[in-house]
Amino acid sequence: MEEKNNKKVSETKPQFAIFDWIVSLPVIRIVKPLYEWKRAFWIYCFLGFVSTVCNYVFTIVLADKLLLSGTVANISAWVLSTLISFVLFRYLYFDRTNNSFINELIKFASARIFTLGFETLTVFVFVDLLHMNLKIIKAVLIPVTAILNYFISKLFVFKNKEQ
Repeated sequence: MEEKNNKKVSETKPQFAIFDWIVSLPVIRIVKPLYEWKRAFWIYCFLGFVSTVCNYVFTIVLADKLLLSGTVANISAWVLSTLISFVLFRYLYFDRTNNSFINELIKFASARIFTLGFETLTVFVFVDLLHMNLKIIKAVLIPVTAILNYFISKLFVFKNKEQ
């Protein structure tokens, strides 16, 4: 019973208030029952979607417009989208911790280096060596990277020192 109460409390975090307000708007209200059913999940998905779109767009723009290699474009986009992702998740999703901003940013970036390595190796092999389509490879990598990033953030980055 206590676990169920704790889950309900975690799903009504103060930082979720902006999302609750958005879902209460007249046109969007239609999805409110689905949103309330798994609020934390949908908010995580939305923030992850924003970060993913940033990463994808940055990669494509850097590769297509600045003519960078797929690997260089991917790493550059990773740096930009990791900063955006950190700010979004720190302030709009995960519970406040007693860790400093810089401490969490370093942990967040360090933890994401694992998925950067995975992405970079995959892009290098499939795009730079095998000349496959960068847009397709990035699209395939999105769900795998999102799942890895969630667990890394939850288990290692956004938790209090005492936990």
